[in-house]
Amino acid sequence: MTQYTLKVYPQGQARKTYRVIEISGNDTLDRLCEVILAAFDFIHEHMYEFSMTGKLYSDDNYSCDPEYKGQPSTDTKLDKLGLQKGQRFILHYDFGDDWVFEIQVQDIHDEKTRVIAHVTEEKGSVEQYPDYDDWEDDDDYDEEPDEAIEARKENKKYLDMFLKDLMASGISAKTIQNHMDNVDFYLTNYLPFIDEECTDMKAGAESFNLRDFFGYYYIHKCMWSTPNNLKTTGASIKKFYKCMADHGEISKEKYKELCTLFKEEMADWQEECRRFNDDDDDFFLF
Repeated sequence: MTQYTLKVYPQGQARKTYRVIEISGNDTLDRLCEVILAAFDFIHEHMYEFSMTGKLYSDDNYSCDPEYKGQPSTDTKLDKLGLQKGQRFILHYDFGDDWVFEIQVQDIHDEKTRVIAHVTEEKGSVEQYPDYDDWEDDDDYDEEPDEAIEARKENKKYLDMFLKDLMASGISAKTIQNHMDNVDFYLTNYLPFIDEECTDMKAGAESFNLRDFFGYYYIHKCMWSTPNNLKTTGASIKKFYKCMADHGEISKEKYKELCTLFKEEMADWQEECRRFNDDDDDFFLF
C-alpha cells in the first residue's frame, strides 16, 4: 500500500514553520486537508482547494465544492494524483484570508498495512486568527533577515554578471537600476524564504517558483503591485535569465520554458492582480 511523506509549510515560512506528514495513498485530499489543518491547530470551517500547478482559483484545481460537473473534487484519493517524489503542490484554505500551504512530496514508499495519517516532525507555529492588537514593537523589525543577507552574498556573482551585460547594452542608468532592483527582490526577498532546498538562482527559473511569485506572492504580499509593474518585473526577471542562459548558468531549454510560461500566463497574473486591487478598493467604500 502506497505511503507518502509530505513536508507542509505556510507559504514563505519553510525554514521556520513546517510539518512532515505520513499519509496513505488511499486517503483523499479532503483527509489531507483535515490532517494539515489539525497539524497547525487550525479550525476547519472554510472552503479550500488543492492546486497542482500553483495557480489559485483555477478551474483545474481540486475543489471541496465543485462549481460545475466534471470539475476535479477533493474527494479524490492521493494515489489517483500521480504524485512524484520532489513534486510540489498547494492547499489554498479560507478564500477570505487566503492561507496557502505548500506541500512537497519528500518520499513515496510501500507499506504492508495502511498507516493512519500522522505528523512525524514539526517546527514552529502560526496563528490562524492573530490578534494584531497584541503585537508589540520589535526593535529588530527593520533589520534585514539573515537569509536575505546570505542570499545576496550567494547571488552576487550572478547579479554582477547581469549588471555588466546591462551596461554593455547601452540602456539608461535608470532602466538598469530598475532591472537590478526587480531581480534582487526576487532572488533576495522571495526565494530564500520558500524552501531551504530551493533558494538558489537556478531554482528561481523553475515554473513552480515563478508561478507562486507572480501569481500569488507579488499580487497579495507586495503593496505596490499593479498589473503594469507586475509585467515590468517579469520583463526584468526574463532578461536576467536570458543573461544566465547566455553565460551557461542555466540551460537554453530552461530559459525557453520560462519564456513560454510568461507568454501563456502573464495575462492571467495581471488579471488576478487587477481583481485583487479592485477588491481592495471596494473594501474602503462606505
